[in-house]
Amino acid sequence: MIKKITKKVLKEVVEVESEIGVCDICGKEFKYEQWIGNNKVARYYHIRTGHLDWGNDSCESVESRDACCEECLLKFTQEWIKDPDVVSSDTAYIEINKDRHFLKGDKSCG
Repeated sequence: MIKKITKKVLKEVVEVESEIGVCDICGKEFKYEQWIGNNKVARYYHIRTGHLDWGNDSCESVESRDACCEECLLKFTQEWIKDPDVVSSDTAYIEINKDRHFLKGDKSCG
């Protein structure tokens, strides 16, 4: 009797959730083009706005947004500065910080 030996490569398909950053201005996903160690990273701008018009209750006016690029940052700030609530406030503020988002949950990144 002759035996035939075959080899098969089995691959398991696994569904993995990834936490991907999304721009609050244009709705596009962040571009993960840079590597830091074994982690894929996207650069973006974190924007925080608010005012101090209400005393201690002013903390309720704080809002945060993320912008994927300079164009979205500029678009948001131009619209924000024209907002009637901002124009009428003597204490309105905007904080802009460059930040980075590490791709989470993607096992192909290391």
